[in-house]
Amino acid sequence: MPYGLDMELAHAAYKLVRDVMKVREGEEVVITADTSSDWRVVEATASAVKIVGGKPLVVWYPTPPGVGKAADPYIPLNTLTAVLRNADVWIEFNKAWLLYSTPYEKAMEEGKARYICLVGMDTDMMVRTIGRVNIELLYKFQRKLAEITKRAKKMRITTPAGTDVEFENDPNRPVLVEGEVNGPGEYMLFGQVDWAPIEESINGVIVFDGSVWPPEELGLLKEPIKLYVENGRVVRIEGGREARIFENWLKSFNDPKMFYIAHLSYGCNPGAKLTGNILEDERVWGVVEWGLGSQSSTFKGKLGLASSHTDGICLNPTVWADGEKIIENGEYVHPELKDMAYKLRYMKE
Repeated sequence: MPYGLDMELAHAAYKLVRDVMKVREGEEVVITADTSSDWRVVEATASAVKIVGGKPLVVWYPTPPGVGKAADPYIPLNTLTAVLRNADVWIEFNKAWLLYSTPYEKAMEEGKARYICLVGMDTDMMVRTIGRVNIELLYKFQRKLAEITKRAKKMRITTPAGTDVEFENDPNRPVLVEGEVNGPGEYMLFGQVDWAPIEESINGVIVFDGSVWPPEELGLLKEPIKLYVENGRVVRIEGGREARIFENWLKSFNDPKMFYIAHLSYGCNPGAKLTGNILEDERVWGVVEWGLGSQSSTFKGKLGLASSHTDGICLNPTVWADGEKIIENGEYVHPELKDMAYKLRYMKE
């Protein structure tokens, strides 16, 4: 990245630490990174923690070949678990994420840390998706989007690539607004609203035509991957070479849970671009993302943890909630969202 972004990176890191994570004086902040992480982002964030009076600790280790629990055999498991269980704040910049891993489980069980998953965050992405975003307006937009979704019972999603899937929502489950940090727990980068539908109600076809990750061999897709879903479970996968890679990776865990739909989400970060970094891809404006495998307890669903987790992106969706359009061909068209959507996209901070 050009060093001309240094000033904007410092600004973005400061916003992350002060405004998003709300780091207070004296708090111990652990920043995890692997050898695939952008070191400039790590340094800028550690500096921002120091500026606001926190105590930064950077944990850096070789990139493991897997994510979640699949990473456990390759990381300093005992030491990392002990460190994270005692942190006040944990900011994850790993490329191979620790989300759903054993250290993550233990840290969440401890119930002390405010954890945010920022996997693969690089300098350019941090400037675009944090530094230049009107965070307060985006929070307001996400809350309204979540409210509209939560009151919907039946939903349908289609895409030009062939997605056509229907499902029902459970009114007792949360629709999560990512990035609003309020007390200990698990958080994600803002620009995403996600939830877990009633698992057995998910039926139809889901076509990934943006990106998929993991496995490591994938990222931006050259050909669509078509998933046939019955009662929340992927029963058939069609496509070319990338579809075969994806199917073989799912099968490699010998874990039936890897074939179940864990959650879905809307992307709504106005600075996000489709890059192959799944953290950013699932926040691209107007996309829909589907997760398979591990299901975080925050979704209040039925699946629980699996051997790993993967996410895939559907481009240009049209989304109906009880017959009313929320998104049309990748644009937010709902009357309660249109004005905020315009301001977020075209009136940058």
